Amino acid sequence: MVQKIEPDIETMFEDIHSIETDDNTKELLQNGVPAYIKERGMADGFMIKLYPNGTKETVYIDETFHETVVDL
Repeated sequence: MVQKIEPDIETMFEDIHSIETDDNTKELLQNGVPAYIKERGMADGFMIKLYPNGTKETVYIDETFHETVVDL
């Protein structure tokens, strides 16, 4: 016997929104781990790397996940 499952579209969109808004930046920094954020308008591959001591760098991360600092 095959059970037919009807997807609940509203619940799926709520779950997606929850995932998108889950921000663990503060938790990472409080635990001594650098965090990466992306600001609106940043080109693909570019991110801001935040350090627990408050410093930050703009980095470029290529397709092999190699990180290059482009701005302090």
